[in-house]
Amino acid sequence: MERTKPVNQTQQVCRICGTKGPHQIYRVREMMFGTREEFSYYLCDHCGCLQISEIPSDLSIYYPKNYYSLNQCKTPRHRNLSLARAFLEKVRSRTALFDKGYKLNKLASQLVDMPPEINPAGPFIRASGIRSWNAAFLDVGCGSNSWWLNNLQALGFKNLVGVDPHIGHDIDEHGIRIRRAQIHDIEGQFDLISLHHSLEHIPDQLNTLRAIKSMLKPNGHALVRIPLVSSLVWDMYGTDWVELDAPRHLYLHSLESIELLGRKVGLKLVKTTWDSSAFEFYGSEQYRRGVALTAENSYWNDPSKCDFTFREMAEFSALASKANLDGRGGRGCFLFRTAD
Repeated sequence: MERTKPVNQTQQVCRICGTKGPHQIYRVREMMFGTREEFSYYLCDHCGCLQISEIPSDLSIYYPKNYYSLNQCKTPRHRNLSLARAFLEKVRSRTALFDKGYKLNKLASQLVDMPPEINPAGPFIRASGIRSWNAAFLDVGCGSNSWWLNNLQALGFKNLVGVDPHIGHDIDEHGIRIRRAQIHDIEGQFDLISLHHSLEHIPDQLNTLRAIKSMLKPNGHALVRIPLVSSLVWDMYGTDWVELDAPRHLYLHSLESIELLGRKVGLKLVKTTWDSSAFEFYGSEQYRRGVALTAENSYWNDPSKCDFTFREMAEFSALASKANLDGRGGRGCFLFRTAD
């Protein structure tokens, strides 16, 4: 039987919906660092969530010091700006985010462009109903350098907290506080709690989202970015899909299973978008060719040393764009709000 096809079935109980098999089993290689150690995953026959069969007893060994998210915190772009430019950009951000200060924004627009951080953060801040710079944010599983909190800091927000159990120590820089801890150790109430490609790493999905829900202010929101098994790239590449990232990714949700998970803890799904990129496809193609993500000839590691042509890279980008438009991207963004 082909390696990318199911190899057997299991009667294990799905950790998301509680359904007892038969579920299809797949064998998945570790390919970020290229150890090629194999792990068993099963695809729930009911909710469609692909999950590791047995969670390793010590996950920390799969997060070495050179793991990409554990690098040292970088200086946010905002701190490199002059006071005058920082003020003008904040004027522009205030209008874009809160619909305030249109007259002053018109004057500022003659001098500075809209801050680039508006693009990734703005739509979710507006959709969350945040109307003040005093809003409180928590980024879960952010590593030692949270691009999300850096963006928010650059826009003008001040109440910024991150948490990650895998970083070496607590970090307090540029008004951003990142704690080496579990989410259950964090105190306070937040307007928006984000999990940017961290939920798939967390063993206890239900209790994690339950904790997040309890930490949200009334009408608060949770933003979850995850890889999606209900996607074109999974259909094309199967167990060579780069986002499987065995064994670090414990859960690869489907559209159905992530909504079900939120509903179980009292979170209502209010917005879904897809943000798959060429990485989904070139990374998976590399795995199919036996090239690890961190190999010297990996595009992710050094584009100049890879074997992909410009035409191939353009095709990967086109596939990602089409998958997003069709609602079949391999990465999804889910905005939940408190349901009660």
